[in-house]
Amino acid sequence: MSSISYLKTIYLLLFVGIFITIFLPDAVFGLFLGIFHILLALAHIIFEFVEVNLDRLVEHIFETDVHQTQVIVFYLMVSIAFCGLYYLWKQLPCTYHKSKEKLLEIWLEQKAIASLYWRELTLISKIKLAVFSTTGMYCIVFFNL
Repeated sequence: MSSISYLKTIYLLLFVGIFITIFLPDAVFGLFLGIFHILLALAHIIFEFVEVNLDRLVEHIFETDVHQTQVIVFYLMVSIAFCGLYYLWKQLPCTYHKSKEKLLEIWLEQKAIASLYWRELTLISKIKLAVFSTTGMYCIVFFNL
């Protein structure tokens, strides 16, 4: 697939996504809520699987009763969670700076592309673009009220 047809496909999908989001926000919200619910249920199942297996492992290794096993597993899971949070805390500044630089790079690139596109347009094309953009924005605001 050539890059031009690839870009046309991406822009078409982006336009359809924006169109659906503007005119059917309840369907989009319901879809995202359903996906979130499924992911949350999956995370809960994984958590329970890990907890049950840790219970069995601790009970087998240390030969403890139910209460002692639950206490050991609780503190073990809290320790693992704090280690993960500490790792994320250490990685946050680096990730923030990389993301900030990448977004700035993308912004400048898109700004240069838009500026070049605007400079290459004729006066009539500039007027058409301004009128169609203004009319489109008006329709979006008018139909969403």
